[in-house]
Amino acid sequence: MLHQLKLRSKLFLLISSANFILACLLYWFNAVSFSSGFSHYLGQQFLVQQQNLAIVLVNHYQQHQGWQNLQAQPEVFFNFARQYAKHSNQSHQPPEPKEHFLPPPPPNHYDDWFGLSILTPQKRNLFTDRPIPKEAALLPLYDQQQLIGYLSYLPQHEQSQQLNQAFKQQQQQSFIISSVSLLVISILIAWLIAQWLNKRLLPLNQATKALSAGDYHYRIPLQSEDELDELAKAINQLAADLAHSLRSRQQWIIDISHELRTPLTILSGELTALQEGIRPLSMQQIESLWQEIKRLSRLVDDLHLLSQADAGSLSYYWQTLDLSECLEHVLFNVDLEFAKKNIDIIFQPSPVCIEGDHQRLQQLWLNLAQNTLRYTDVNGTLKIDIVSNDDSVTVIWQDSAPSVPDADLERLTERLFRVDSSRHRQTGGSGLGLSIVKAIADAHHASLTASHSELGGLCWHISFPKKS
Repeated sequence: MLHQLKLRSKLFLLISSANFILACLLYWFNAVSFSSGFSHYLGQQFLVQQQNLAIVLVNHYQQHQGWQNLQAQPEVFFNFARQYAKHSNQSHQPPEPKEHFLPPPPPNHYDDWFGLSILTPQKRNLFTDRPIPKEAALLPLYDQQQLIGYLSYLPQHEQSQQLNQAFKQQQQQSFIISSVSLLVISILIAWLIAQWLNKRLLPLNQATKALSAGDYHYRIPLQSEDELDELAKAINQLAADLAHSLRSRQQWIIDISHELRTPLTILSGELTALQEGIRPLSMQQIESLWQEIKRLSRLVDDLHLLSQADAGSLSYYWQTLDLSECLEHVLFNVDLEFAKKNIDIIFQPSPVCIEGDHQRLQQLWLNLAQNTLRYTDVNGTLKIDIVSNDDSVTVIWQDSAPSVPDADLERLTERLFRVDSSRHRQTGGSGLGLSIVKAIADAHHASLTASHSELGGLCWHISFPKKS
């Protein structure tokens, strides 16, 4: 049942329950603490009162050389008992019986009033033959260090109990009112907190529903700088990333369709012309068809490789290898093609070891070499340097003119992206070569950045972690 409730309801119940338990504990603690403390206080006060009465009785004994006067006039003792609480410890004079006389209790019950009585040194009751109650306390009375009797009293007489009980009930009522008031206020606060939290969480809930429905343009308005706003920022960023991913995926499909359509159109046109006898079959026509087939094959291979990289299924065989040797091997294989365009290669091998996949790194250098070969003007230059420091190895790959606009530098590794300038496609590139370079570099935990070359073309910085 509880799991079906909304978060605000759960929060409200949680805070209310906690406050209810707290209020009950507070009431119990106050009640127990007050009861014990008040009882102790009353006991101490009652003892002081008996001590004050004892002083008055001792003074009376000294004045009348014995208990005979009190024994003959129990009402005097009764009056003392009614007046003792009004006298301090320093009061040694008895009150005037006639001035403060109060009606005595019923006959033969002087010993029951407040449970008070006077006992002889032999512990015989001065006023009656009744036995001393077992619960009675005895306060010794001394006249110049001589025991003259005892003041007998009950620690808690009935009237005192009634008064105490009435006061306790009053205090308990106050405790109950305070606890209930605290509980009501806490419930109100819990409700306000639950409403506030629900108000803050509602946009987050709406945003997640919008994202689930494919609405990536929904944004959560920011209200403050707390943790909920941090979550809102993260959701907004997620929405922006999803929107960008959607646009990229749509553009990706459009670009792939275009890339596939071009060679297929050429192949279809050439085959139709041959079939209808418009063009005679020749080696030139066969070579043209073959070039379009190879172009399609490269495109499919590159798409397959990138899809594997995206899925994390592209296999790598890690080993310690000489980065300079790997570069030198690729440059040797493309040297003839560079020579046809009269592009000079400047490279000084510098042995340095990294952890990597030899085959994938050769593919990386080959794609960079093909990019340079396609887009560098005739009679150009390719310069490669290897710079090593304490924790990284950087390959600086730079070629001669032409370069690309500043705004396009960061987009060069985007899939199927081509610059609409001098470095446009002229030789049938798939538009995925630099994307593959980036994928391989990322797999090797290497950074890849593009900038303008001192030679007038492009400059690539590829920084690999150095083998420890």
